[in-house]
Amino acid sequence: MIVTRFAPSPTGHLHLGNMRSCFLNWAYSKKNNGKFILRYDDTDQERSKDEYVKSIASDLEWLKINYDEIFYQSKRIDRYNELFDQLISLKLVYPCFETTEDLDIKKKLLLKAGKPPIYDRSSLNLSKDDIENKISNGNQPYWRFKLSQSKIKWNDLVKGETEVDLASQSDPVLRRADGSYLYHFPSVVDDIDMNISHIIRGEDHLTNSAIHLELFKSLNSDLPSLGHNPLMLNEDGTKLSKRNLDSISLNQFKKKGYTVNSILSYLYSLGLNSDYDFESILIDNFKDFNLENISKNLPKIDIHKINFFQKNSLRSMSLKNLNKEFPELKKVALTEIEWELIKHNVDKYEDIVNLWNIINRREIKVKPSEDFIKLLIKNLNGFSNLSFDEYVNHIMNIDKNFSKKDIFTNTRYILTGNQNGPSVKDLYNYFGLEGLRKILDEY
Repeated sequence: MIVTRFAPSPTGHLHLGNMRSCFLNWAYSKKNNGKFILRYDDTDQERSKDEYVKSIASDLEWLKINYDEIFYQSKRIDRYNELFDQLISLKLVYPCFETTEDLDIKKKLLLKAGKPPIYDRSSLNLSKDDIENKISNGNQPYWRFKLSQSKIKWNDLVKGETEVDLASQSDPVLRRADGSYLYHFPSVVDDIDMNISHIIRGEDHLTNSAIHLELFKSLNSDLPSLGHNPLMLNEDGTKLSKRNLDSISLNQFKKKGYTVNSILSYLYSLGLNSDYDFESILIDNFKDFNLENISKNLPKIDIHKINFFQKNSLRSMSLKNLNKEFPELKKVALTEIEWELIKHNVDKYEDIVNLWNIINRREIKVKPSEDFIKLLIKNLNGFSNLSFDEYVNHIMNIDKNFSKKDIFTNTRYILTGNQNGPSVKDLYNYFGLEGLRKILDEY
């Protein structure tokens, strides 16, 4: 069975950048009738916050991204300790005692000499007595994983044939001196225990993946399939940074009234050059979804594309589904007839209430020509009904001074008191001749 996972660190809100990897893992499992796991990488107790755990869960619930199981790394420390002891016994990890200052000095000296700042493995030269003496003197070791320093190759689900040379990498730190674990080890242990078959993540994890493959082998485990999607960039082509993540957080899109369908359609379109509505993709069970078809180019955040999906999503909604997705709209008491009148003029969420106010004459901003009002009051008597075309022709036949444009404009002003809104013909058909007469009575 195909099993994928999303492993966010609860140190901030979800945004379009990290949601992309979540979406790809979820979509891949859905297409293949597999299993999708949510796993909180919360071993960093200082930065991990319960509020972010709740926020992540809320965002996934909002997007209807369902998961089969949920795990917290903070509750699995005993398991990590158990398997880490195995690595110690196999001498695949080794204790180190350098301080942060020591490592900084080594790094600066290497850079000054024009060499890559790779850890020199000096701690491998420590004897058993050296290690015991340091520990007895109160120095607790941190632990590094001994890399093979070979070239690691795999057939990437997105990038194709991929190679990482571990000779250019420092032996990674797996466990700190205080006994807490860094990213690498818990991630691999979890992937093994949870039978993760496919790992799809950003291409910034390429080196991590090579390290993880060695860890999988060290723990005598089968290797998962790996896929690395190109990283998302800002609209201007710059890298995403912490200072601008709030503007693309799911929380912001939710607050601004974006539909679930618009966000999911956009996430699907990234790298696939798709304009498909996501609901149709779900119906087809991701028929055209293939990781190898993802563009190798770095995608830029495209708010215009998101707004394109938002407009189409809103306009295609039934009133029932609209009220279901936005319960607060029930306060407006929008009717079926009103929604059919305004829906094709809606581009964004706030347009709904604005247009409802317009067709209910709650925003009188402009007034029609007095001469036009007088003309209508004098010449509409005697008609029980007139179609819109009959109404326009009737006015033009009476007074040639009013062009068709004048008639359209002034009729709009009478019916809504506004320059914006549905077409004049639709407004006239909605109010009817009798409704027009009632408004004229106010003048």
